[in-house]
Amino acid sequence: FFAQWGVSFDAMCASFEHHFAADCRWDQRPLPVTYGPVEAVRFLQRAQKLLGLATIDVEITQLAVRDGVVHSARIDHLRRADGSLMVSAPVAGVMVFRDGKIADWREYFDVASFAGSFCTQGLIALYGKLQALRRER
Repeated sequence: FFAQWGVSFDAMCASFEHHFAADCRWDQRPLPVTYGPVEAVRFLQRAQKLLGLATIDVEITQLAVRDGVVHSARIDHLRRADGSLMVSAPVAGVMVFRDGKIADWREYFDVASFAGSFCTQGLIALYGKLQALRRER
């Protein structure tokens, strides 16, 4: 599931379509909860459009599995289409499997680490544009 996220955006979306149960609940609060693969893929498409998300390289640091429940600790490396890194952030998650599909998935992450990285990148880009305007004068 996670390995496909780093291949391409289409492969990432296909992994959600393939592994999610029709009624899968994906809860990544404070982000909106999605239900089923169609809503999950729509969420990913919005992230692609708004943030430029292309792939996510997932580095699993801890994994525990018991009776259809998977606990994972990982670092997600979000990347743009050119391969440049948007942010690397720790994530903890719990997946519940039913009939070989993900039926419930709860993820926990520090929103500030994502927001801080995107704000910093935005400020750097703005500074670069201001410097370019100054050179043109």
